[in-house]
Amino acid sequence: MTLLALALLAHPAPAKDLGTYGPLFEVIEPSILDTIRTRLRDMEATGELDAMRRDMQERTRRYTERPRPVPGLGKAEDYRAWDVDLTITLKEDLADHRGRVFARAGTVVNPLAWSRFDKRIVLFDGDDPAQLRFALEDGDELDTLLVLVSGDPLGLMRAHGRRFYFDQDGVLVGRFGIRNVPAVVSRADPMMRVEEFAVGDER
Repeated sequence: MTLLALALLAHPAPAKDLGTYGPLFEVIEPSILDTIRTRLRDMEATGELDAMRRDMQERTRRYTERPRPVPGLGKAEDYRAWDVDLTITLKEDLADHRGRVFARAGTVVNPLAWSRFDKRIVLFDGDDPAQLRFALEDGDELDTLLVLVSGDPLGLMRAHGRRFYFDQDGVLVGRFGIRNVPAVVSRADPMMRVEEFAVGDER
């Protein structure tokens, strides 16, 4: 068996020309950039490109004037209060721009110990006149942030001469466990105090 294998290896079979079957064509792929340019020229010629631009501008304008409301919130019917601990435990070492470690993994840190932020945060539905009045009745821009969960921040800003913010993607609502509005978040070292207030219905 071994001798037969060696013999076959020593005398390889000659290659055969089996001929050509069918016509041959050069493989040519269209440039993706040329395809895009052609499509854009066509869209410009038909006015489709301008229509897309106008639609995008209108969507951006509408979203700026009225962002998507924070989902899942109700209107507060009773007073409720609780505290939120912002303390975190570091999962890895923290280092400065020179690589010097200033906080080790496992260190417990309360951001309030390092922050001087002491403004009230009022979260409310800007489409509810009673909640709007509640939000405006105490404090000013120096000590209070007005944060909408629904409504028109630019329109309210023009109407009341105050800055109105919006809780994009419900970040504050989620962080403080808010289920109903209006709600007020304030500093109560070493934690943050959250209060939900029932206000009159004037829709």
